[in-house]
Amino acid sequence: MNSFLLIRTVATLLTVISILVASNIYTLIPIYDVVAKGLGISSADVVIAGSLFTLFYAVGLLSFGPISDYTGRKKILVFGLLASSFTTLAVGFATDTFSLWLTRSIQGFTLASFASVVFSYSFELFPTKQRTLLVVLINTGFLIAGIFGQLISSILSHLVSWNSVFIFFSICYLLLFGVAFFLLADSPAQKTDREPIWISFLILLKDSRLVTCYLIAFTLLFSVIAFYDTLGRFFSGTDGDLFKIRSAGLIGATVSLFTGKLIDLMGEIKILSAGLLLGVFGLLSMVVFYSTVGLITFSTLFIASISIVIPTVITLVGSYSGQKRSKALSLYSFILLTGASLAPSVATVFSFFEMLILLASLFIINIGLCYQLKKGSVKQGC
Repeated sequence: MNSFLLIRTVATLLTVISILVASNIYTLIPIYDVVAKGLGISSADVVIAGSLFTLFYAVGLLSFGPISDYTGRKKILVFGLLASSFTTLAVGFATDTFSLWLTRSIQGFTLASFASVVFSYSFELFPTKQRTLLVVLINTGFLIAGIFGQLISSILSHLVSWNSVFIFFSICYLLLFGVAFFLLADSPAQKTDREPIWISFLILLKDSRLVTCYLIAFTLLFSVIAFYDTLGRFFSGTDGDLFKIRSAGLIGATVSLFTGKLIDLMGEIKILSAGLLLGVFGLLSMVVFYSTVGLITFSTLFIASISIVIPTVITLVGSYSGQKRSKALSLYSFILLTGASLAPSVATVFSFFEMLILLASLFIINIGLCYQLKKGSVKQGC
């Protein structure tokens, strides 16, 4: 296999893995009631299971990145998939509240092994041009997962059972483990320092620009999960209409493919601000145009805004953190997923329209943070 074909094959593999791994963040959102009925527990208990997953996923993001400095990226990527296959299968065999909470927590931790090291793996193994495209593709995969995870969960739970959702993903992870084991190359050994990881994180948090990026990051997956959670609970149309609204988000997610070119043309801060403005417009428009057509149109714009903002924030974090890029991105991912872990619980407090206003307000605050980010970058000569 020539080098060009190998790079393209590996890029395709990592993109597919990113979609299937991140999909499990969202699988419970459309089937809270189905799982609750199947296990004879309350929907609130299933919501907590979703929050536990993302919380332990966030903890895993902090853990596997530093571990991979010692073990090598490939081992974490490959054997993380194998472990995830077993832990995901275990979720499908949960029988009560405790077993659901326990298995979803462990599943979240093992699945974090991919996202925590894939960007570092990309930076270390691929030339600059191919690396940029790969990072964009992986980000797009993570965004598509937000829609794909809900769609496949809805379809399988309707056609078979809620258990089949996790059996399906377990088989996928096992197959991907086999492919990745033989296809992925080992990354170069890393020079590790003896500095405690928490010291590294504290040093990163002394940079006001990084702190601003992390504040914005906290709201991003929080917004996606909270939006779809409240939409699913309060939408008054048919299941078919709800499926169309969720499916339309796939169009918005593909916008991230063009973010790199937009950044080259306008710069990170302007693109970040533009993406957030698009999100405000999409969210407030859904307050006014509450119909299936309106929700399809403007939820697509909302997801498009997220697909612009996330890779832009990653670019800024990578730029600001210098040689500590790996740890800075691990911290970014942890904060991103911490926000996601809180979303299901927060979403139970608000109606759909109240949530739209709350999310629009968060995006407006983020636009203000962009102004502070611009000032801070100018002061530090960036």
